[in-house]
Amino acid sequence: MRKKPTRKRSDRYRLFRIVILAGLLMTLGLIFLVSTLGRQDFGPLHKLVLEAVGPLQKAVTLSSSYLETFKSEYIDILQDSLRLREENKRLVQQLQENENILNKSREAMATNASLRKLLEFKNSLDQQQAVATTIVGKDPSAMFRSVIIDRGSNSGVGKGNPVVNSDGVVGQVFAVTPNYAKVLLAIAPSSAIDVLLQKSRVRGILKGNGTLTYRLEYILKTAEVEEGDHVVTAGYGGIFPTGLQVGVISKIIKKPRGMFHEIEVTPSVDYQKLENLLILQQPQLGEIKQMEQR
Repeated sequence: MRKKPTRKRSDRYRLFRIVILAGLLMTLGLIFLVSTLGRQDFGPLHKLVLEAVGPLQKAVTLSSSYLETFKSEYIDILQDSLRLREENKRLVQQLQENENILNKSREAMATNASLRKLLEFKNSLDQQQAVATTIVGKDPSAMFRSVIIDRGSNSGVGKGNPVVNSDGVVGQVFAVTPNYAKVLLAIAPSSAIDVLLQKSRVRGILKGNGTLTYRLEYILKTAEVEEGDHVVTAGYGGIFPTGLQVGVISKIIKKPRGMFHEIEVTPSVDYQKLENLLILQQPQLGEIKQMEQR
């Protein structure tokens, strides 16, 4: 019960001291203000206050100067960073555009070279009508046994027409629509072509394996045949012209039994890079008679 008055007294003394201290500080501030505004010379009190406040003002001024410098440099760095980022973005976009232009240019050059080679081959065919065409689709199987071309009966393409490119025999047309046709590739298992060994003139039948090689059949063991011999079309049946490149003998398997060699032929055509082709059109019967009369 007696402790409460003691606490009230201590609180009063503390409040009194705070009021006295505040009054003292206000008095000193007022004296400093009056002495500063009213007098041109420095008095002792002025000097004392100046000595006390000077370091603080110096620190504040330096800090403000450093802050302004840092702010200015930071803003410059940020602006430079944004400008460099935009410039880098522009350069990357320009590089991509240049690469696209370069790729298109390379593609155009490659296409022109392929078409020029095909045109030269077309011009080398003696009195043989040919229709240039492009592959627009392939057999979905891994073997690519057939392809679809963008020429059909409206362009004079007919079933059975041989199909070639500048490297040699590709296959034969086996289905035709007005604007498209389907070509059975020579590597298909159902394909068969009469051929000759170019060196020895020995005749055989070239069949597809369903892979990227041919199988040459009916070559007698007594025939002269070697690896590296060229195989060309025989021209029998009037389908393929004589002498078109077909491939090169890459393997000869000599078995003790049987009458014929087992021969593997590597195609002269790269079936994985087929693009532009020629369809050879056989002359009609009337055209053949006109040619014979000449």
